[in-house]
Amino acid sequence: MTEAPAVPAWQARAASDGQRRLRLMAWLCRRLGWRAGALLLWPITFSIFLFDAAGRQASRRFLTRALGGEAGTGAARRRPVGTRDIFRHYLTFAETLLDRFFLLQGRRALFDIRVEGREHLVAATAAGKGVVLLGAHLGSFEMLRFAAGAGAPAAIRMVMHRNGQDALTALFEELDPSFAASVIALPGPDGDGIALALALRETLAGGGVVGLLADRPAAGQAVMVTDFLGAPAAFPLGPFRLAAATGAPVLLGFALRLARRRYLVHIEPLAATITPHHAGKAAGAAEPWAALRPYVTRYAERLAALCREYPYNWFNFHDIWENTDNPGRPRRSPPARDDGRAAGLGGNRAADHRGADG
Repeated sequence: MTEAPAVPAWQARAASDGQRRLRLMAWLCRRLGWRAGALLLWPITFSIFLFDAAGRQASRRFLTRALGGEAGTGAARRRPVGTRDIFRHYLTFAETLLDRFFLLQGRRALFDIRVEGREHLVAATAAGKGVVLLGAHLGSFEMLRFAAGAGAPAAIRMVMHRNGQDALTALFEELDPSFAASVIALPGPDGDGIALALALRETLAGGGVVGLLADRPAAGQAVMVTDFLGAPAAFPLGPFRLAAATGAPVLLGFALRLARRRYLVHIEPLAATITPHHAGKAAGAAEPWAALRPYVTRYAERLAALCREYPYNWFNFHDIWENTDNPGRPRRSPPARDDGRAAGLGGNRAADHRGADG
């Protein structure tokens, strides 16, 4: 294990254009309505697409893998990825954000949402042990939180990195005053990891649901490298360490966009519990968190399968494979103040990643 780069490409781009993009979406929602907003998304998305060379390159690399399928399973889908595919990828992301704004405004009747596997969430929360719900930047976690949580005994609280995103947070809270209560904020680089650990433990001890997106490592975060779409990729260890430390059951949850205002919410179990012991004594320093490898691998496998089935729904416009220079071994963060150790997060940056939809 090692740390992610100081400022990943996705963080640098998000700081400069993410808030402007979302603010514009909010204006469309309020002033023009969904249909007019959806039409205007085309030129807006095209302008972003045109000037985002790094994002286009990352999209092409991902879609080449996702549309190519696996040997023996997806050979018929193999074809070159064209500009139209990449633009469709951007447009799907933009339309999901548009939907998100209407959802936060309480316009839920606009959407056709089918839910599969809610019984897993209901059963897990009914047991009173708390639940770790792992999602990804696949579809809309906001749609998942609304649709899945509506039939569960406990609300879903999303872990989000809010540092430097005050305008964006204010926008969400303006659209939906209950948004703030649904978020567990990650601290910044110099923040209080103990407060995060206590918030996570309090939520899980109270039988609540903690939602994390486990497909995007951030600066300084402990990661584990495993296969993803045919090549080694780094996944954050924080969510899995949290589950191991607390004994909470782990579910996977995704809200996949099928068509305009149509979503499929899918929930499935990952593990009834994750073995909490530290594997360093048995495996040596080369694999200090070997006990987590089967769960990280299964998560990556399920994510890859859904990415192949719904390739335009994965909204990671950065290269997930760019920092896997030693694919055969897990990585470890360098020594740092370990304020979040009690939560199993491996330091106050170990679970640092953005929340729903980037």
